Amino acid sequence: MSKMNFLLIGIDTLRADHLSCYGYVRKTSPRIDELAREGIIFTRAYANGIPTHPSWTTILTGVHPLRHKVVTHMGNVKLSKSIPMIQEILRRQGYVTGAVDNMFLKYGSFYAWFTRGFDIYSHPGGVPAPEAGLKVQAKDVTEYSIKLISELIKMNKPFFAFLHYWDPHGPYKPPVPFNTLFWKNEAPQSDELLDYVISQYDGEIAYADSMIGKLLDFLEEQGLLDNTVVIITSDHGENLMQHGNYLGHKGLYDNITRVPLIIRFPEAKVRGKVDDLVQHVDIAPTILELAGVKVQVDMDGISLISLIEGKKLKRRDVVMLESTQQKAIGLRTEEWKLIKYLEKTPEGLPAGYLQLFNVSKDPSERVNLAYHELEVTEKLIKKLELFVREILHGEENPLLKQAITRRKVKFYSEAKDLIELYGLIIRYGQIREENSEV
Repeated sequence: MSKMNFLLIGIDTLRADHLSCYGYVRKTSPRIDELAREGIIFTRAYANGIPTHPSWTTILTGVHPLRHKVVTHMGNVKLSKSIPMIQEILRRQGYVTGAVDNMFLKYGSFYAWFTRGFDIYSHPGGVPAPEAGLKVQAKDVTEYSIKLISELIKMNKPFFAFLHYWDPHGPYKPPVPFNTLFWKNEAPQSDELLDYVISQYDGEIAYADSMIGKLLDFLEEQGLLDNTVVIITSDHGENLMQHGNYLGHKGLYDNITRVPLIIRFPEAKVRGKVDDLVQHVDIAPTILELAGVKVQVDMDGISLISLIEGKKLKRRDVVMLESTQQKAIGLRTEEWKLIKYLEKTPEGLPAGYLQLFNVSKDPSERVNLAYHELEVTEKLIKKLELFVREILHGEENPLLKQAITRRKVKFYSEAKDLIELYGLIIRYGQIREENSEV
């Protein structure tokens, strides 16, 4: 039996509840909806660490950020070479591997672990923030992805590809006609009008969805959907002014930590919905089980295949953290969300401040019960502390050691030099020090 291919599609800054297949009021994602109908949709998937660098490191390793220690975005800690990434493991098992991503070239060679184990690492051009200039466009990601996959399939081996879309990351400026898809009137004079802003965020989702649709069409034309597992997820969501006066991705509320997770199997043979709590750390072990990889790899997640098959697993809670714009740790259970702030926040919440939400009755997390439901609060604090100790295995807690990295993104001159040097493509071995096998 031939091995399956794997296509991991990451859509940056995508809220699960703004996809129409997750029940959103607007039809933002018809092509992703189709994929969800043909596969398994996980209704309650959560990020373990936000934002970008912690999340994608977690997804690609199956290791919790407390243990891989990349707990801040643009921090000063590298991923240890002793922690293998999913593409490295699969490469050693006979897969060819490729990525369309810019986390290395954008942020500089310090973050070269994002290139580890890829036979081809392709940069789609641009960067995802207004301070840095040109934004990564979904059209470019799809074009590069088609070229990448075309090259991978010529090698006559099963492939693993990681494709990183940046829409709907800010600035929310979808191209025509998506800029008027959900706002039929003239654009307001102020681009800070929240209704308009959300319409443009949704337009970005629809734009990315259409470009992913073109990629799926290519896969179908090539006959690849018959032997490829397609996984769609995100690193985190977006606040959109729901908790505090900011649009972006700060905070451990569900609108930021709940992410889409959709898995389509070859020939759409397995379909359904899973409502259990699942986590970023579960994606890598799921891929390994599907790939038939038997090697012992120390991961914090579990394969989701049993859940997909309808079996019940032991109830699992989610430990989540952030340490970029503020420092906090949280616990998400079936019924409750506990958040503890470890330092004074920019808005003035004191160190040690607690928030407790009954998410089963208050899904928008509006009423803080931490200083009312004292027994629940104490119980969840003890449970969180226990989980943290279990994850750390006696190691130092990086969340307590590393400072927050609250700063604006810059387009490093080093990234420009590397783009000119490699022509936007790095092939295996060109970043030898970071790409060495573990």
